[in-house]
Amino acid sequence: MENNNSLQKSTLSGMIWKFAERIGAQLVSTVVAIVLARLLTPDDYAIIGIVTIFFTFANVFISSGFNTALIQKKDSDIKDYSTVLYISIAFSLVLYAILFFTAPLIASVYKTPLLTAVIRIMGLTLIVNAVKSVLCAYVSSTLQFRKFFYSTIIGTVLSAFVGIIMALNGFGPWALVAQQMTNTCIDTLILFITTRVRFMLVFSWRRLKRLFNYSWKILVSSLISVIYDEINPLIIGIRFSGADLSYYTKGKSFPTLISNTISDTFSAVLFPVISKLQEDTEAVLRYTRRFMKVSSYLIFPLMVGFLAVSDNFVSVVLTDKWMPASIYIQIFCLSYMFNIIQNGNLQAIRAIGRSDIILILEIIKKGLYFAVILSFVLLSDKPEMLAITSIINTLIATAVNTYPNRKLIGYRYRMQIMDILPNLLSALVMGAAVYAMNFISMNKLLLLILQVLAGAAVYIVISIVTRNENFKYFLDMIKKILKKGKAS
Repeated sequence: MENNNSLQKSTLSGMIWKFAERIGAQLVSTVVAIVLARLLTPDDYAIIGIVTIFFTFANVFISSGFNTALIQKKDSDIKDYSTVLYISIAFSLVLYAILFFTAPLIASVYKTPLLTAVIRIMGLTLIVNAVKSVLCAYVSSTLQFRKFFYSTIIGTVLSAFVGIIMALNGFGPWALVAQQMTNTCIDTLILFITTRVRFMLVFSWRRLKRLFNYSWKILVSSLISVIYDEINPLIIGIRFSGADLSYYTKGKSFPTLISNTISDTFSAVLFPVISKLQEDTEAVLRYTRRFMKVSSYLIFPLMVGFLAVSDNFVSVVLTDKWMPASIYIQIFCLSYMFNIIQNGNLQAIRAIGRSDIILILEIIKKGLYFAVILSFVLLSDKPEMLAITSIINTLIATAVNTYPNRKLIGYRYRMQIMDILPNLLSALVMGAAVYAMNFISMNKLLLLILQVLAGAAVYIVISIVTRNENFKYFLDMIKKILKKGKAS
């Protein structure tokens, strides 16, 4: 009982610090993204958008698999972390060499000569990410999420200054390059200092093999997932214009930011906690259900509300030059609403050590995904239609990811629907009220502010009237935080 209470306290503390880290970082990132979007052009963003596609693939090999295995393994020690560190650095050096020599070819395909220099310079962050991935695994495994807060906030703020100053001085896309590189380097440096991990000059093939037995399935499934995530930008960048890619990327970025803030916060805490309770099926089910209820209570109103104000948001915040991005905001709000359902189910499966199921699920989902995408590519000549495939594929992923947990932890479809349905209905009512305000004739900025305030008020009132248990959960959490603050 004492261990369980200690774990609950660690979970609450971890969730608070992780949420604070995500909210703080995303608030700063959002402000910086808005400022840079007003200073730079869609063509400037197109260059970074193309580079990001290839770096995302490279980082899968560096950070996906082994770091997850370190968290999932109950008895990971410094020898495990040191072994993974050196193999990750080796991977990063090989991948950097590949990108360095293929950079001219990539620049030629996209008809953008500047890509050669950008890829070769930004590629250096792959080596830094190799170190960061191991440090992140250590922090997550030991539930020291406060360290994420400090490293992320400081890195985000300092890199924001660098990016904005360079943009103001006319550096164009190089402002975005400098911002991202500064963020990664500072974030990693602070993590290294605060964790005080002292890696050993040792490499164990036996430890690596044991970790690899679990991690290779996660690696392959992550690679398949990234191929799916980046296939649309890849096609848009080649088939359509750089501006189209920028509108797609910018429109996708805001719903992604909201979704990842909520989902990553709860997932980052849920996975290590369940990993420690993996033999207790009832406890795994209990924590997974709490994840579904609480995360959907937050994500549904944010996505529905953002969809309702998307046109006004783009016009006021990004300026009318970015107006074509509004349709992508609407599409990805609908798509990412249900990401928390598939993520919650996946975290439970990962935590109990069934990486084989994760791989099978990815193969099934992505096979269906690519069939959908191929159909849209052949039948459509608009980039917006490619974006719509994300909605279809999210529904597919939700159904597929939910299936195994019926037997693994007894979390059936009906239970999952009932856990999220009250939050969904409340969000839809709130969204209808906010959307109706678009027909009011008044200053756009004032209208946007009123829509946000009205949406929050309506959702809270609905929560009180319907006695939503998640509303009470958050009130109790706030009370605990305040009591803890007074006690300290």
